[in-house]
Amino acid sequence: MSTHPQPDIHIFPTPAALADEAARRFVALAQAAITARERFTVAFSGGSTPRALHQRLASAPLCNAIDWAKVYVYWSDERLVPPDDAESNFRMARETLLDHVPIPAANIVPVPTVGGTTEDAATAYAETMIAQFGSELPQFDLILLGMGPDGHTASLFPGQPEPTAPGDALVLAVHHAPKPPPDRVSFSYKLINAARTVLLFVAGADKAETVRQVLRGAPDRAKLPVQGVQPTHGQLSWLLDEAAARDLQ
Repeated sequence: MSTHPQPDIHIFPTPAALADEAARRFVALAQAAITARERFTVAFSGGSTPRALHQRLASAPLCNAIDWAKVYVYWSDERLVPPDDAESNFRMARETLLDHVPIPAANIVPVPTVGGTTEDAATAYAETMIAQFGSELPQFDLILLGMGPDGHTASLFPGQPEPTAPGDALVLAVHHAPKPPPDRVSFSYKLINAARTVLLFVAGADKAETVRQVLRGAPDRAKLPVQGVQPTHGQLSWLLDEAAARDLQ
């Protein structure tokens, strides 16, 4: 029997409807954060699902509903490839969203993937965030995450050190990822779970069985790393399409 808290789950008929809701929530959270704190800090994810979200945010009317000068963009994980590489999460976000909205270049903070080791990149990114947030534990307004068919999220993969025994680091150097490229940088659970809001969106029938195990099965973070996403004081919402949710009863 599951002992972890019941998350907030929303199911949509199609991937397009899921993306519509994710975009609506993004805009609402941005407006609320800017009203309350004069800035909106968001961490993007990689993968295929965010593309549709980005495209909606880049188009009217949503692109005009956000004060982009007060939006600050980071990445919850990144592949250790140059920023113009086809595998780069930064490149995907730039091409699908950031090149199409009036966000200042200084507000875009990619992982430094060139000129050092994976460990160097992880350390530098953590130090940058600590300096920019003015806190030893940065609190994002929104972290966007997906989930792979194996239950990984960000670049936290089954059987790897962080899901098996989470540490104190904010940003992790990840090696031997089971899908290429093998070297990556990822937010840790400590940083993810400090967020005010985490949106976890999942689409596709190939993820249905894993969704069932994650949301209805016993906790096993080492096997299903996404189960470690449990914001300490924030809100976690799962946005699923019907294909991904088909085994939830």
